[in-house]
Amino acid sequence: MKIALISFTTCSKHLNYGAVLHGYALQRHLARMGVESVVIDYVPRQLEGYSLKWPVLNARFLWRQPLLMVRYIVRWGFSTFANLRKYRKFRDFIASRMSATPRRYRERDLVGGALSEDGFSVFVCESDVIWKRRAKFPLDRGFFLAFPAADAARKVAYAPSLAAAPFDESERKTVCSFLESFAAVSCRERAGAEYLAALTGREVPWLVDPTLLLTAQDYAEIAVPPKERGYVLLYTCMKFNADMVREARRYAESLGKKLIEVGNYGIDRLVFGHKVVDDAGIEEWLGLFMNADAVVCNSFHGICFSVIFEKPFFAFSRGGGDLRFENICEALGLEGRLVPRDGRIPQSAPCIDFHDVRRRMEALRARAHEFISGAVLGCGEDRP
Repeated sequence: MKIALISFTTCSKHLNYGAVLHGYALQRHLARMGVESVVIDYVPRQLEGYSLKWPVLNARFLWRQPLLMVRYIVRWGFSTFANLRKYRKFRDFIASRMSATPRRYRERDLVGGALSEDGFSVFVCESDVIWKRRAKFPLDRGFFLAFPAADAARKVAYAPSLAAAPFDESERKTVCSFLESFAAVSCRERAGAEYLAALTGREVPWLVDPTLLLTAQDYAEIAVPPKERGYVLLYTCMKFNADMVREARRYAESLGKKLIEVGNYGIDRLVFGHKVVDDAGIEEWLGLFMNADAVVCNSFHGICFSVIFEKPFFAFSRGGGDLRFENICEALGLEGRLVPRDGRIPQSAPCIDFHDVRRRMEALRARAHEFISGAVLGCGEDRP
């Protein structure tokens, strides 16, 4: 059996640690089950023309918003060389630790018949917001496996996310048409699973993000920890939040710890005066989480890896689309670790009972493993 995986793993809106790691985690989990898989190096339509290597060039997409364009240029101009180092590290990680297609594909390539001769018996669209509604772009046929090579194989959705916006009437019909040929469909958030179940009239379980299929020991094997000890880690992802940065500094000071930030905002070392690691590779990013005394973030995968490495954490809202934050925290009994975008970190938050978290996580992993065994590998049933 040969399995193809498709998601944002190799191409996202920025060099995204979580996007690479959920592909890595699912691929490693499948390997432990004795199955070969390949990540399709895929560029979705909304990211055609984007540059991961030179993000400052992407400012041209903001020409209708001059002030935002200037801020974008300043931010990425400051981090140009750090991003080049980071880009190389990301490509090295994918090349050395993952199996990916040697060629990069676009939607038109897949719809035109690419991969049809590669012998894949199963296609899996996995995790992340690949089914998010994007007003300026039609539904991505690659992410819905609506292309010839997948039509000749078994189709499975492992924990994709819809984010928050529901589909319009035309999109609902298209989604139902796309999903009709799937052997199994799941979703990463409970609300999304319930929405798809009502829309399609089929069973749609919610399953954990692939990163949570692996343990702290699994990630420790590849992590490169920093020299520093005694720090609070601030992970700023996607949307900058000055309130979160100030709260992270206050929180670190209350614990008598230094603050280290990891992410794409290297300019914060000048603005706020703390250490910023803006060129971390995947292994270094994991090491920063593994050695941290606590974590402050505004990231779903920041929550995931705080849980995996059993670190006290607080996650700030990004404003809209935070269902994935709420869902995983609710499932693990960690609702009190969420903070409004402009909120304050509570001074008297109870300690996390990681024994209870581990117990809940084991149940969630077992459920996901059962889905993969039955739906992805087709154990106990005939394959289409």
